[in-house]
Amino acid sequence: MADGMTTIGLSEARKLALGTQGFDEPRPPERAVELSDIQRVFDRVKLVQIDSVNALIRTQYIPFFSRLGNYPIELLNEYAYGQRKTFEYWIHEACMAPVNQYQTFRYRTDKWVAEGRWSNFLTDHPNFEVDIIAEVKEHGPLSVSDIDMRGPRIGHWATSPAKLALYHLHRSGKLMISDRYRAAPTYDLVERVIPADCLNASAMPLADAFRQMVLMATDAMGIATLADIADYYRVTRRDLTPIIRELLDDGELETVNVEGIEQPMYAMPGWESRLADIPASALLSPFDSLVWFRQRIEALFNFHYRIEIYIPASKRKYGYYVLPFLQDELLVARVDLKCDRKARVLRVPGAFIEPGADSERVVHGLATELHLMADWLGMDRVVIGRRGDLVTPLRSAVKEVARDR
Repeated sequence: MADGMTTIGLSEARKLALGTQGFDEPRPPERAVELSDIQRVFDRVKLVQIDSVNALIRTQYIPFFSRLGNYPIELLNEYAYGQRKTFEYWIHEACMAPVNQYQTFRYRTDKWVAEGRWSNFLTDHPNFEVDIIAEVKEHGPLSVSDIDMRGPRIGHWATSPAKLALYHLHRSGKLMISDRYRAAPTYDLVERVIPADCLNASAMPLADAFRQMVLMATDAMGIATLADIADYYRVTRRDLTPIIRELLDDGELETVNVEGIEQPMYAMPGWESRLADIPASALLSPFDSLVWFRQRIEALFNFHYRIEIYIPASKRKYGYYVLPFLQDELLVARVDLKCDRKARVLRVPGAFIEPGADSERVVHGLATELHLMADWLGMDRVVIGRRGDLVTPLRSAVKEVARDR
């Protein structure tokens, strides 16, 4: 260990990681969330993952519930698509990011190379780019259902030719996603989606883009290894190693050792002032930026987490759409959730406590959070299923919280 290098414990590292992700502040009063609160979450996490799974609600809405509580879903739509404060692109995975970061990731549109099924598609449809762009230019934004492009579905996901075409045009930067008001994305000309000041800003050299990503990722995570930083924006560790070295030399990053973690971790100068108690209770999306990198979550929280959506039902350990439950600075339980919109019920097929967690305290906090989520989703009640070691006490706690409301 280098002389004078700071060493902190795991508890301090967790507090730093959770605080910078937005869990160090109390939620706004219920039904008092404003656009500035949406902005505040983006300021903390930098980008929000999008996914089409709709067992509960589309995942991009959940990180704001986790941090803000019961907020109007339309508020995110207005911020992202009405006010054009974000853009969508493949950054970590498919993500929403603040539109002022557009130039940071623009190099990825230039590097996009159609391979495999995309390459075959381009060969089979040589005029599709010109035709679709002309259609968008003349008639406005298009979704997959607006395009009459016949042909066999392609690949494991049985992707339609129209969807493949729009995906390629988006990845190559020729069209941008305009909105998701109808859940399915619509696509429009870049200049009608990205505000002029962001679109026409000077191109960012690749080294500067990497430098910006290291700083943003470290700021979002609070404390992070090289692997953590590389995963946040899906950049290779090899590309970031010299950038981190430069930032250390320039005093824009500091090295911090964490007890129990072998790799050096990095933080922004002044990180000590960001340490705070975490009085949070929150259900986390499986695609929340806090739990993106499984190696990091195991190291900091001793929480082994895998998404089981793509695992056959008979082989799942916890369930289809399982959300970790955060209480204070620990991940103390995991809950399988399903929104039964027809019956207006938030269903909990399974609930499982983590080793060492205080079940009595966990179930009360979790029951309260489940009722809050049900209210947010417009469900009338919470129904607890049969799987897991937490369901029996949780069922009683849910009934108790319902009586007290």
